[in-house]
Amino acid sequence: MYRGPISNRLLNEEIKPAVGQLMIWRADPNAVCQCPRCGAAGVTITDRSARPHAEWYVFTCEACGLDAPLAVAACPGTRS
Repeated sequence: MYRGPISNRLLNEEIKPAVGQLMIWRADPNAVCQCPRCGAAGVTITDRSARPHAEWYVFTCEACGLDAPLAVAACPGTRS
């Protein structure tokens, strides 16, 4: 199944580094984050979330051309 150009999606091995950089960015939106693909500093992370079901972020890197979304499922509320 064709899923578009490789620059438009994160590879499996890039997801964990992307989540790590996302956590840094969420703690400090002015932090300089690294690209999960090429490691270059200065990747742009954009919040495109449509809560309450998921958070969507887009990673953009000018150095390698990465322009890929990352979806993070929202935690379900606790039930009594």
